[in-house]
Amino acid sequence: MRELDKNTGDEANQPNRRFHRGQLGRVLERLLHKQTRGDRQDYNLLELEQLWRLAAERDPAIGLHLFAEFTPQDLHVLAYICLYCPDVRGAMQCWADYATLASDMDSLRLVRDGELLGVELCIDAPARLTRYVVEHYGVMALTQVRHGTGRLVRPVRACFSHSRPAYHEEYRQWFGDNLEFDSPRNCLYYDQATLQLPLLTRHAGMEQLLRGELDRRLAQRVQRGGWTEKVAASMRDSLARGTVPSLENQAEALYQSPRTLRRRLEEQGMSFRQLLDQVRAELEQQLEFLGESRAQVASQLGYGDLAAYLHARKRWKRA
Repeated sequence: MRELDKNTGDEANQPNRRFHRGQLGRVLERLLHKQTRGDRQDYNLLELEQLWRLAAERDPAIGLHLFAEFTPQDLHVLAYICLYCPDVRGAMQCWADYATLASDMDSLRLVRDGELLGVELCIDAPARLTRYVVEHYGVMALTQVRHGTGRLVRPVRACFSHSRPAYHEEYRQWFGDNLEFDSPRNCLYYDQATLQLPLLTRHAGMEQLLRGELDRRLAQRVQRGGWTEKVAASMRDSLARGTVPSLENQAEALYQSPRTLRRRLEEQGMSFRQLLDQVRAELEQQLEFLGESRAQVASQLGYGDLAAYLHARKRWKRA
């Protein structure tokens, strides 16, 4: 007879198990002068909602203003690879291709409306949090496109699912004059002339190199799926909090018994050790891209000393 789980509900699908990966949470904490818990990379939905709410109490238009607080080290690798694309259309397609790597709570797709191409943001979050995230992503994308093209790019039409905010006049500098609120979707539309603008920062070699790495990460997510991805997300959260993941503490976090969790992973052809190695290898690449030292990487991956980390990474490379 199979051992019963501690909780038969699918707790791993709850909001505190969906993550944004990157520096968004850290930038909000920095803005709020809050003490961060280690060099975190992942923040769950409930944590982000609280941080956005506190920031909005100080600045109601924080969604439009937050990206100005980002440093080059705060940018996700996806923000860089888009700049290496040949033109604006290519950058938008690249963003759509890999958006799910940056967050569990949102996705992006390209839609057509006649001659216009729209970038639709789909945010799986409460309405208030969705507004902040949509504003932030819109400003971030336009800032990067303006940097890459050297032009003051604006969409020809901008649709938002939220109601018109009190600070709506600020939208015009980013999203133009053709604004729609209470829309069925969050979507920024661009004309063909804008889509064809070449990026001054384009670099085919770097784009190909980074696409290869992101394709590998996507393939791993597809291979994992189900419980392996849930455990991977929990491992990332534990490491961000300064806790070394173990079968016991991960089982407790996911409301499973250790034996059941081990069985769930084995059913997908994955051992706990193999999955932890994969998660650490992914985080290592992100941290190295951000310029962290070997000692800093070792600490953030949960190793007590540099020698143990260097020994472990040899195992990752052989896998």
